[in-house]
Amino acid sequence: MTRECPDIMLFDLDGTLIDSVPDIAAAVNAMRSEFGMAAASVDQVRSWVGRGLSMLMHRALTDDAEGIAEVGQHEESIRIFRSHYQNCCTHQTVVFDGGRPLLEWLAASDIKVAIVTNKPVHFAKQIAESLEIGCHCDLIIGAESHRPLKPDPASIIEAVEQLGGGCAWMVGDTVFDRDAARAAGVPFVGVQLEGDQGRNISEITSKDEPVFDSLTSLHRWIESGFES
Repeated sequence: MTRECPDIMLFDLDGTLIDSVPDIAAAVNAMRSEFGMAAASVDQVRSWVGRGLSMLMHRALTDDAEGIAEVGQHEESIRIFRSHYQNCCTHQTVVFDGGRPLLEWLAASDIKVAIVTNKPVHFAKQIAESLEIGCHCDLIIGAESHRPLKPDPASIIEAVEQLGGGCAWMVGDTVFDRDAARAAGVPFVGVQLEGDQGRNISEITSKDEPVFDSLTSLHRWIESGFES
């Protein structure tokens, strides 16, 4: 990818800027309990996230990454999960090391910043505000009924347009982020902070798509582009 410094940096949220899985797991298990199901491990829930709430509920109800739950049960699970997650979504969720300095540095630069996530937008905004990272973002785009989820490129394209266009990079931790970036014609930068659903993201990226094992190393790499 080009080392031209971008006008816009787009970040996925869960697994990229924050580790939210413990709180997601708590809400998933509260839902499963109401259906008479045993609790799932945090690692199991971690393997289910990344494709939005609807898919998460299918997986949580069937214990299968490709499973499809019964329609009525699925709708009820979403309602139950939302009610629990609303109350616990900031209890154990944390910003990954290096995330705050990176966002603060970007906010002080001329680079615009957006969060582009498959998480329901009101949860994304609630968490970003609670963790005090929303103040460093120019835009937060999340799941809404009119907007397709990544790997569809629509949310990336929308974010770039809302921020005035220009050179943009997409930073993410899953194949869905990578595919959305490629489809949008935006360079992809990978981070391997909590695992790409058990896969090594370096194995699914090209030699032109750098992967970093910390947000601190990503920060240094971006900053070096200004100095070169």
